[in-house]
Amino acid sequence: MPPLVSVVVRSYKRPGPLRELLARLRRQTYDPFEIVIVEQSDDPELGADISALGDPRIHVLVRPPLGAAGARNEGVRHARGEILAFIDDDDLPFADDWIAAHVANYDDPLCMGVSGRLTRREDRPDPVRFPRLVRWLAFHYTILRDPVTLPFGSLRKEGITFYVGNNFSVRRSLVARIGGWDEVGLGCGEEQSFAFKYERSRRPGEYMVYDPRSAVYRRLGVDGGLDRRTRPGWHLSELRGRIRYYHQVVGHYFPWRYRLLFPRYLVRPAERVTAWIWCADNAWRTVLDRCRATRDVWAALPRMTLDYVGDDRTDVRRVPHLSMPGQQAPESQ
Repeated sequence: MPPLVSVVVRSYKRPGPLRELLARLRRQTYDPFEIVIVEQSDDPELGADISALGDPRIHVLVRPPLGAAGARNEGVRHARGEILAFIDDDDLPFADDWIAAHVANYDDPLCMGVSGRLTRREDRPDPVRFPRLVRWLAFHYTILRDPVTLPFGSLRKEGITFYVGNNFSVRRSLVARIGGWDEVGLGCGEEQSFAFKYERSRRPGEYMVYDPRSAVYRRLGVDGGLDRRTRPGWHLSELRGRIRYYHQVVGHYFPWRYRLLFPRYLVRPAERVTAWIWCADNAWRTVLDRCRATRDVWAALPRMTLDYVGDDRTDVRRVPHLSMPGQQAPESQ
């Protein structure tokens, strides 16, 4: 029997895009699957519209805002599938075999997770120059534990250790073994915290894979959501998240690396945010806006860093286990 797949969708204040996503998911050729929506906005009209579809595969969880990791954990707690697939409300499966492409990798019992391709074109995947070089560079960490993703490659790559947050799947048994995603206070980095836990518990022969066949159309500039790129202080919020990642995630899972490279971790958040300000995600901004944002980031770095460095308190909640419904799937041996 093919495994049941639970597609977990995090949604927040995006009723229109969510309806588009549901229409695309309902066309998927794979069977069986269910859709677990974690809806974090109080929109009774949206709930009524989804109920009117009369699709028993769709389950809606109405919750207060939980954050990126908290919403993912909540969806997993109510998912029944042996395979858990994740996509956000502002993205769309590129084709009707998106779920099938993920599941095909799990014919090998040692495959524990699949990260898929992202494309910014709805009609065809982005062209890739030097595909072998991209595959070699993609999905690795720098010495500071910065993820280098490059999730647009056209070639399959086995042995990756982390995934793309809005297009990936994982075995339910792995989540049961290592627990969920670290919650609260993280503006970024919950994917890496999960990956670090996976690395610590990985058994001989187990692996994750990047499979470009399971592609997702990544839509930028969609109204609603957390307004990461448009809310007031967007660049400072990103800086705050980066500081928390290095000092509360890397520092927690790699304490000796963090201590030995501590001076680099003091300036690295601003370096990463500056690169993000000038990347394609913010290409719609004027040069002057991005220059001002860069100036603000470096000016705010000392003050924000002092809020975290040397403070034993943490606003990150570790999630060593998740209670999930039904009998848990057997773990790979």
